[in-house]
Amino acid sequence: MTKIKRVSPTDFRGQYMSEMSTDFVILKTPIQIHDIGKTSGFIKVPSPLHRPDFNFIVHITRGKAKQQVDADVLSIKENEVLFIRQGNVTALKEVSEDATGHIILFEDQTLNQLLSKQELIKLFSANTVIHLSKESSAWLTPLFELLSIELYSPAPNLGICYSLLQAGLQKILTSNTALNKGVNRNSEITFNFKELVYKHHVTHKTVLFYADELAVSENYLHRCVKETTGTSPKEWINKVSILQSQLLLQDLTKSISEIAFELNFGDPSYFGRLFKKVVGITPSEYRIAFMQDLSG
Repeated sequence: MTKIKRVSPTDFRGQYMSEMSTDFVILKTPIQIHDIGKTSGFIKVPSPLHRPDFNFIVHITRGKAKQQVDADVLSIKENEVLFIRQGNVTALKEVSEDATGHIILFEDQTLNQLLSKQELIKLFSANTVIHLSKESSAWLTPLFELLSIELYSPAPNLGICYSLLQAGLQKILTSNTALNKGVNRNSEITFNFKELVYKHHVTHKTVLFYADELAVSENYLHRCVKETTGTSPKEWINKVSILQSQLLLQDLTKSISEIAFELNFGDPSYFGRLFKKVVGITPSEYRIAFMQDLSG
């Protein structure tokens, strides 16, 4: 089975940041935090698509940024927050020179300790930008600064770090009207479906497989996913496979046909047509654009 490489914080610094970025220290803790104002200027923008092995929050207090999450490019501006789930394919597309705020990285295990399943679904099911009031955003800033001070101390107290991050997550959850609503069954099914697709999209491309795994009918799964995401389950499975193929296309030693077969597409020409439908260009054109970005 194809193994899509996941990018660690160390990989990110080595591949997508300049050598000057001494502020981007790779901590040996389950939580990491970085000041956007100090580090964003060293990130190569746009960064190539990658699949991080961590979850992260982007909190913008001034300026703006654009982040690709799966197939969507999302704009984040002042007093907004974006959560990006481990397993998403993502890339930083733009960041303004005056941007300030924080990026907080944390492992799945940390997330599961701090949030209930219902809260996880609220934050990650839609991949949408969360709007905060000016007051709530201002409340988060000193909290994240305290978290940074503790994490960068010679002997960080992880209990304090977890408590600070949990307080920040709860503030975000309670400060946004949409997040205060209860999680309905459709959102829960969709969240679980998407998690399964990230794990099994190479070997299982039929909607029936995921419906069986979730113990629901294909029609019900279709209704849930369509209502929550605006796309059908089959479209979502295809989209995830094509996003993963973009990562594989960055390996210039592999032919496009090899990549199609690795992702369990029996016909490379079908793969090519599907790629163009999802991305807007052919796999060859995508690879050429990627090489041009590298040389630039």
